Amino acid sequence: MRLFTRRRTAALATVAALAAAGALATAPGAVADDAGPWPGTEGKILNDGGLLIDPVTGTTSTIPNVGSYATWAPDGSRVVSVSGQISSVLPNGTKKITLPWAQGLRSSAPYEDLTFWNGGRFVVFASGGQLAYGPSDASWAPGPLLPANLEPATVCDAEPSVNVKGLVAFERRAGSCDADAGVYVYGAAANTVQLALADAEQPAWSPDGTKLAFVREDTDGNPQIFTANADGTDVKQLTTGPRRYAAPSWSPTGKRILFDAHTSPNSDDVHTVEYVDTTTGELTPVSGATQSNSVGNPSWQPLRKNSTARIWGATPYLTATASSRWTWNTVGRTEPGLMDAKSAVLVNQDDPAYAVTAPALAGRKEGPVLMTQKTGLSSTTKNELKRMLKPGKPVYLVGSTSVLDNTVLSQVKALGYVPVRLTGADRYATSVMVTRTITSAPKYVFLAGGTEYRAALSAAAAAGSDGAASAGGVVLTNGNKLTASVQSYLNSLNPDKTMIITVGSAAKYALTHSSFSHWPSTYSYYPISGTTDPSISVAIALFWWSAPSQTGLAYSGSWRDGVSAASAMNVFGPLLWTTSAAAPSAELTSYFQRETASVHFTAAFGINSSISPAALNTVGATMGAGSAYVDYHPYFNGVIPPSTSASAFAARTDGDASVTTVQRPGAVGAQPNAASLKTLHRQ
Repeated sequence: MRLFTRRRTAALATVAALAAAGALATAPGAVADDAGPWPGTEGKILNDGGLLIDPVTGTTSTIPNVGSYATWAPDGSRVVSVSGQISSVLPNGTKKITLPWAQGLRSSAPYEDLTFWNGGRFVVFASGGQLAYGPSDASWAPGPLLPANLEPATVCDAEPSVNVKGLVAFERRAGSCDADAGVYVYGAAANTVQLALADAEQPAWSPDGTKLAFVREDTDGNPQIFTANADGTDVKQLTTGPRRYAAPSWSPTGKRILFDAHTSPNSDDVHTVEYVDTTTGELTPVSGATQSNSVGNPSWQPLRKNSTARIWGATPYLTATASSRWTWNTVGRTEPGLMDAKSAVLVNQDDPAYAVTAPALAGRKEGPVLMTQKTGLSSTTKNELKRMLKPGKPVYLVGSTSVLDNTVLSQVKALGYVPVRLTGADRYATSVMVTRTITSAPKYVFLAGGTEYRAALSAAAAAGSDGAASAGGVVLTNGNKLTASVQSYLNSLNPDKTMIITVGSAAKYALTHSSFSHWPSTYSYYPISGTTDPSISVAIALFWWSAPSQTGLAYSGSWRDGVSAASAMNVFGPLLWTTSAAAPSAELTSYFQRETASVHFTAAFGINSSISPAALNTVGATMGAGSAYVDYHPYFNGVIPPSTSASAFAARTDGDASVTTVQRPGAVGAQPNAASLKTLHRQ
């Protein structure tokens, strides 16, 4: 039984609130606590300005390029802060990403009170009494978090904190930012804002999302640290006395709460950082946090494990079957994280020309891409069809009888399925037929070289990424020319309503050196470029996916592995290529460094000689806080080996039983970053 789970991304409509998960490892110098079902080892304590404190030894260091309101990504892999604009860096201060200026806010007030949302995919912040959010990879400009009816101009909202189920707690003041505060909770799924705690401010969710820490004045007017259940019940006061406390933040284990400690609100204030034990109430000063080094707004680095996996069969053909078993339920059974197939797509295992567009169709029709010989169904493919697909469902054959002959069709029919052959005069006309089968009213069409298999497969993964809502496909060029069938198909579209996306220089040339009688004299298209297979796959990923949580990886020397990866991953994340079996290509390393806050899972498709264990380990280390914080999961033939401990697979970072899908118009899993590539062309 496959125990660690995942969920389909409903792209263009929803975001998944992803709980960071994985097995524990104790960081050097960290207190070795049992972190429970929401794993997190305590790393170092971060303060504004990048001051880093080892709470055990008291030694300090500084992370460069860190400003105010600094906080950690959920896996400890990035630090986000404000220095005018919002930016994030790796824990060593490098690879800085700067978010665009927010759009659509009521004012241009400074940004403050940062936190990560949805497993690191988004950053939530406050500006001028309004909450806003944007993708952590800066792929589009931030905007308002709450709809206007839930955040009218008469309220002042600040101090957001997000839990593992996607709920956002924040302080709200009615009338002005000087009014008394209460803690409210925004639930995106229900689109509601509810009062959780009156006379409270500066909320902070516990790591498991069941409790809130907050600040409330005692009877002497001194701000103290309290906790309560998520619904506002069971309020407990943790600090007492004449000192003043602020900015609570839970440790990754949930056993301690960090905060700023002040002796006075005046210029004679002595400011330190302390934490309180949530069970005993014992206060402990953080060694090294002194007034002289400008401590403040502390947060404990959560060292959580990300995950890698290998999905493979004994041969590249069998890897296609393995990827199907890894993704789709057995008929009549339901396993956590797997889906029920509604179709299947068959391709010739020896002909990439007719296989590269199939993943887009598989995404739209909700099924796997399986490989077989030209002359008949292999026993493995026949058995896989019977395992995962109910009789009476459609099975699409891509290509003419010269690609998959009528014996294949007859055998599919004999199994009780409805065979549907998709074919044209050649690979180009067939790609048009496949795209027309996906939709009669495309919102986007990718144009890729008919012999540039890796680029076309990455495009097909993108085209199918909306699953049943997918609204486009991939059509192929004959080098730098359009065949009559493809040109006619494109001419039937309206470029003002359908995004035309060229992948690679040949496709761009083919489009811009063709005439379309039904198109306006000036039209827009979206060119994606790259000089290598990895660079083009990364460019597609950056264009199509906003801060994905998972990725698929294949070796450019095996197009079959790419078909398997694209069909298994297209509704979950991009297909990336590496030209080196021994190590990830430089473009991939750069991509993972950019997306490290959001990407928590990468699956390699194919045997060790395609992508070595060392290369996969390097990817895992790049995704998170280092090589010590990555779990590896093998799926030979798509199944967890019986000898593997089930507890090691009880959760995974790209989704588990605590995952909540939240409706957020405009917050997307796969959103074209259209503005950056939109290009005008005159015929």
